[in-house]
Amino acid sequence: MSEFDLIDALLADEPPLPSWVSTGPGDDAAVLAPPPDSEWVLSTDTLVEGRHFFAHTPPDLLAYRALAVNLSDLAAMGATPSGFLVALVAPGLDTEWCRRFSAGLRAAAGDCGARLVGGNLARGSLAVTVTVTGTVPRGRALLRSGAAVGDDIYVSGRIGGALAARRTLEGDAAIAATLSGLSLDDVPDPLRAYLLPAARVELGQQLRGVASACIDVSDGLLADLGHLCARSSVGARIELASLLVADVDPLEAVVAGDDYELLFTVPAGRSMQLPGNDLPLTRIGRIEHGAAVRLLAADGREVASAKRGWSHF
Repeated sequence: MSEFDLIDALLADEPPLPSWVSTGPGDDAAVLAPPPDSEWVLSTDTLVEGRHFFAHTPPDLLAYRALAVNLSDLAAMGATPSGFLVALVAPGLDTEWCRRFSAGLRAAAGDCGARLVGGNLARGSLAVTVTVTGTVPRGRALLRSGAAVGDDIYVSGRIGGALAARRTLEGDAAIAATLSGLSLDDVPDPLRAYLLPAARVELGQQLRGVASACIDVSDGLLADLGHLCARSSVGARIELASLLVADVDPLEAVVAGDDYELLFTVPAGRSMQLPGNDLPLTRIGRIEHGAAVRLLAADGREVASAKRGWSHF
């Protein structure tokens, strides 16, 4: 099977390109036209088999996860997704594998408007690199650097769900053995937080002009809040009793990665009733002077954590 046959399979059933794509797949590069008075927002991530996803992960679930974690970066910036590119490295491909991979990309893009505009195929150990592009109104991107002392700290949804799912996959031989038989439509609820993460794109757009700083929870809430605080030159405290967590210990939840919820700060006392938002938005702490991120138990006692979050190396 030729590379061109595989590309045709990846592009199968793709609708016509929108007007902002001047040139899409088929040339050496895509040509995009940003809306007036907007700025480009770009991000890229690589997922490597055995490091970022389980061996034998079905192609549609792999594609969904690869795109969703990148869209989460756009969400954290308050951006509207536009195009994405996929660089796929695999030991071998066939038409059915590529069609399922393409279906996973379309499912992850959902209604957010992201469209495949190019990419590359190569032979090697299985890995997927996705580069996403998006736009924000000029000067209105959410950044990590805007938090101020006294700001309240919020997080969307629940944390720890991906950790619980990974533990199930790692510890239950029956479920792990059937992973390869799953598809987008039949992932059990306890596994969805890890296999089908939800990028909070709409929430990110709603937080423009509301949040003083924002980051997505990919490396773990404790680590990512540390990244935000470092960029803002502040410290923070997290009240463990306030966290909404999945079926894991709160101290484990704050250092587990892969939640892809939005962690953000707002001026103290600001109402977080956002029109049309049905996600729980939970106040979990406050920005402080200093540089440390402290964990507080219900009785106000400071709690130590032996781990800070995900390590990329």
